[in-house]
Amino acid sequence: MKKIIIILGIACISASTIAQRAVRIGNMEITVRIQDQDTTMQVNVLDTPCPPCPSDENEKPRPKPKEKWFRHTQSTGFGGFGFIIPDKSNSYYTMLGGNSINIEGGWINRFHLSRHLALIGILQGSYYNYKLHDAVYEPNFMAEITDGKDFSGEKIHKQVYRSYNAALAVGARFYLMPPSRRGSNSGVYLDLGVQSDLAFSRRCKVITQSETSRYFNDYAFNPFTASYFARLGRKSFAVFARYRFTDAFNSEVLPIDLPPLTIGLHFF
Repeated sequence: MKKIIIILGIACISASTIAQRAVRIGNMEITVRIQDQDTTMQVNVLDTPCPPCPSDENEKPRPKPKEKWFRHTQSTGFGGFGFIIPDKSNSYYTMLGGNSINIEGGWINRFHLSRHLALIGILQGSYYNYKLHDAVYEPNFMAEITDGKDFSGEKIHKQVYRSYNAALAVGARFYLMPPSRRGSNSGVYLDLGVQSDLAFSRRCKVITQSETSRYFNDYAFNPFTASYFARLGRKSFAVFARYRFTDAFNSEVLPIDLPPLTIGLHFF
């Protein structure tokens, strides 16, 4: 009995002389021990975090930052073809519409002001082929272009006017359905603008049963023309219409002009 009392007494004395406190932060445990006049501190890094810390699986995902569309530029190459629409009024030469075509290709650059609006600039080259029906019989055309040659006694197989052009266009793109992400070709858009063409090569070609003649005339065939254009597109293709509001022929020499409307397709 005395031994038990002695042991309990020693334990009470030890408890009064030794004090220990532990604090746990995350997976780090700090232990402070006070014994007599000495104080010691021990820091332990544990393998597992404390239970109150939230797990990675329960953390909510952070929202993605919104894409900035302001001042975003993009350049795209394109190619296409169109059909020149005949006009049966007295102001234009009679033309075979299905055989009167244009082929073109170039680059379009877009400067995005927002998701719904962009400025566009276009640089392109084009080829126009107007298949005429009765131009060589018109008195002014005969006098100025064919040097007065009379084709009334010959069978004409083909009479065409051809030009090779370099063009520069500017306008605006309105997104009816904006792209899903920046730089994407998705969405539905409408382009509106003006275009200026330089015809660096212009000629009239007449093929009869006996010969082929080519006629060049820098005075009668205007080198510069201007047009309005509109293009409705989605992803990799678009439908376009172009209306020339200047004369293709010099009206002081040839009072009859070429039809001004072209409709076609572009592929990006």
